[in-house]
Amino acid sequence: MHHFLKRGAKVVILVSFLARALDASEKLVIISPHWEGIRFEFARAFSDWHRAQHGTTVEVDWRDVGGGNSNVKFVLSEFQQRPDGIGIDLFFGGGIEPFLELNRKGLLERYQPALDGIPSQLGGVPIYDDGCRWFGTALSGFGILYNKRVLAARGWPVPSTWRELAEQALIGSVASSDPRASSTMHVIYEMLLQRYGWDDGWGIIYQLCSKVRHFDRLSSTTAKQCAIGNTAYALAIDFYALTQIAATGKENMGFVLPRDCVVVNPDCIGILRGAPHRTLAQRFVEFCLSETGQNLFMLPRGHPGGAQRFSIERMSVRPALYGRWHEVSLVTINPFAEPISFQYDASKDAARSSVVNSLIGATIIDVHPELIAAARRGTLDVRPPVGEEEAMRLAKGEWRDTRFRLRKELEWQRWAYERYTKKPH
Repeated sequence: MHHFLKRGAKVVILVSFLARALDASEKLVIISPHWEGIRFEFARAFSDWHRAQHGTTVEVDWRDVGGGNSNVKFVLSEFQQRPDGIGIDLFFGGGIEPFLELNRKGLLERYQPALDGIPSQLGGVPIYDDGCRWFGTALSGFGILYNKRVLAARGWPVPSTWRELAEQALIGSVASSDPRASSTMHVIYEMLLQRYGWDDGWGIIYQLCSKVRHFDRLSSTTAKQCAIGNTAYALAIDFYALTQIAATGKENMGFVLPRDCVVVNPDCIGILRGAPHRTLAQRFVEFCLSETGQNLFMLPRGHPGGAQRFSIERMSVRPALYGRWHEVSLVTINPFAEPISFQYDASKDAARSSVVNSLIGATIIDVHPELIAAARRGTLDVRPPVGEEEAMRLAKGEWRDTRFRLRKELEWQRWAYERYTKKPH
């Protein structure tokens, strides 16, 4: 009997060991505004890569509270409560601005991956932090997605500049998301301010927003609205545009980088302070920057080394891949060969982004029906309530006081409402 029990115990231990070996997996926690396709493909491919390189699979726990800017606010709020770490390993996606802010507040950990073959900057915009706190994993261009069938039916043109879209589009024909929630959309409005200057830039923004049907919360939704024909045009980042083009066909949808304002920004990743799975987080960064990870962006679905279930189509940070995959990739734009219209100042954007978002929210989105009514009457006042110097002064000082910020937003909202509802003499 004793012999049987000992033998049985050994069998149980062996079965238990084999079960743990088969199920061996590690966990990584990532907060990201990335859509389902990127999440699925990168989680799957990283787990396969990690098993081959380190012997274990990886389970990725994705977090998202509603877009890039919302995720930043959540992370900042959590670190106020738990300064040593918030139980999240990585911030992944949302452009460059979130990482400039997180880095400025000391919330990103230093890590030195292999960066051979990745340029340090493009058009004056850094691709990775020289202090190795954040790294561009893909490049993003911002432009206009358009529905070819809608344009053909209405006889409308394909705009070649942002100013043309603002001036020529009809009311209700443009889709945009809310820059207070979408860091992608914020960059589009900010680059107009930098390209045209504060006053002229706001004029284009007010005119353009008077043509917007409504403001979605997510920029992915904005692209879908255009694809299903609810709008003729959509403000879009390249990969959401290319996703819709891949889904509906080139004969139905098109995308243009307006020639007056070509800006390419890195879409970044960084390890958060106090990351609970630091080594695993470092390996995920290493994977994303490797050719294996970059191929997921460049290769079409079903191609060896490419995505399996979702088409991703994003511009790589590795210039060599554009020539290598020229014949097979659906990414038709090589940002390293594109003429960059002007040098985008990401640090200026990061410094004043909250003020710009509040101006858009208070004087455009919160009073959007009144703005449209003024545009219909031909009485739309396109001057902003504050100048650029005043906006920068606010951003560097009083804007940090929540009650002051709320009072100012209400003041701007009343200012805009009165201007839009004022009857012509």
